[in-house]
Amino acid sequence: MNARIWLEHALLAMALALALAAVLEWSRIPGALRALLTIVAGASIVGLIALVVNHVRFPFNIDIMESVVLQHARRALHGEPIYPTPTPQFVPLAYNALLYIVAVPFLRIFGDTLTTLRMVSVIGLAASAIAIFVLVRDATRSGWWGIIATGMFCAAYPVMDAYLDSAHSDAWLLCCALWGTYLVGRSSRPARISGIFVLIAGFWFKQHGAVFTGVGLLYLTWREGIRGSVVYWLCAAVFGGALYILAPGTLLGADFHYFTWYVPGGWSELSGRTFYRVTLYVAAYYPLLALAALAGVYRSVRANRIGILDAQLGAAFVTAIMGSLDPGSSYNVLIPMGAFCIVRGSIELAQLSERVFPRFRLHPALIVTLMAFATLFRDPRPYWLPVAAARTAYADLLDTVRALPGTVYAPSVGQFVSGPMLYPAAHWIAVEDIMRGPRRSAADSALARRLIDPARHPKGVAFLITNRPIATLSAPVSELASSYTLVQDFGNRFAVLQPLPRPFNTGFPRYLYRSTSAGAPANGH
Repeated sequence: MNARIWLEHALLAMALALALAAVLEWSRIPGALRALLTIVAGASIVGLIALVVNHVRFPFNIDIMESVVLQHARRALHGEPIYPTPTPQFVPLAYNALLYIVAVPFLRIFGDTLTTLRMVSVIGLAASAIAIFVLVRDATRSGWWGIIATGMFCAAYPVMDAYLDSAHSDAWLLCCALWGTYLVGRSSRPARISGIFVLIAGFWFKQHGAVFTGVGLLYLTWREGIRGSVVYWLCAAVFGGALYILAPGTLLGADFHYFTWYVPGGWSELSGRTFYRVTLYVAAYYPLLALAALAGVYRSVRANRIGILDAQLGAAFVTAIMGSLDPGSSYNVLIPMGAFCIVRGSIELAQLSERVFPRFRLHPALIVTLMAFATLFRDPRPYWLPVAAARTAYADLLDTVRALPGTVYAPSVGQFVSGPMLYPAAHWIAVEDIMRGPRRSAADSALARRLIDPARHPKGVAFLITNRPIATLSAPVSELASSYTLVQDFGNRFAVLQPLPRPFNTGFPRYLYRSTSAGAPANGH
């Protein structure tokens, strides 16, 4: 969102508030604003539910990596190593393993489909929304403010890169970070121990969860002292550090550490762009909520009453910076930061209204809250997917592949969820991840290129289906341009299979190439 659109939305919110002031008596304005905010929050919640129902039924990938994520979950379902030595048939992604393991019973009961895997993410999304409601309600002693915060979270779905209902671990990382924070802040010691376990689980969904675990441990050590916090550190050492070190085995596979530690560790690149990206994102979508949240933290520090939410807000910003160290990351790495800005910011707005503006009966705080909603709002129509048309197009794509007289490699698909088998099936993101980053070796690049060798040196006729012209793709897939010639541009024939809109537009299956190697002449098919 650029500055002009942000300003338009903020001015719209102010205009609504001024319009209420013009037509209502002063004493009735706060009630009208509360009613308006309730309607906006309710509409945001209902709107997200509608989008989720629409998305879970989509027959193709709503995110470009979903089919590969399902491959991981299927391997766990069948007791195969999730992180085996990579081959042209399967290259693991760099995420931690818990999502695939948690998905196993769901896949076994409801079928190993993208719909089932998305529903697993939806459970994490729903649990995150409930956690936000509970955290804000308990801190403000107001169910209404809990609903408003939940509504802002739902309104932020596009701002959070529309990742929370796709087949990824982001929703569960956020769920664990929020509920772990809630439990760590309880007065009961068993609850705090449970909170550490939940935060550790967040790490096993996605590596950035380690930051929330570490901050939770430091907070409890500060509050209870070294002796009182030994049990927390012991839990983290055993179920976090030791289990991670000893994890490779039959289920996780011999290359678990390679893909979950070495590969993502090579992406980091500290530059001015890292902080610029986070700052610009906050300024575009969370300016008021972030300012309110930081004001609340400042008050807590001044009063020497730092709470777990203050600490975990800092952890969320750390994860945002860590994610932005990778120039190729999407904006899903900023999801926890946004969620904790909503939680801490909503709490501060509620407290600020009662403390500073009691005579106005929450009037100024409500205007700021309405403006915060405005900065999060985006047109939902691009996120509504044409499910029926996509089913027809997907069947057409499968028939097109079946009719090709040779092997087919679709680097943006990896492997179809159902239908004809592709070979090789190495997804371009998984392959690129191995060789990208400032600290990659020649051996990493050589490995990545070997994984697509069956497409580079096919034994017979081979075809390539890409979303964009080969030469515009990233290495090593772009290097296949010299070995293939364009056979057909499908145009918009499969356009309805486009994933959800994101800053990195990945396109849809469009270009058909045929190999030019010996035994596979380029004179048609």
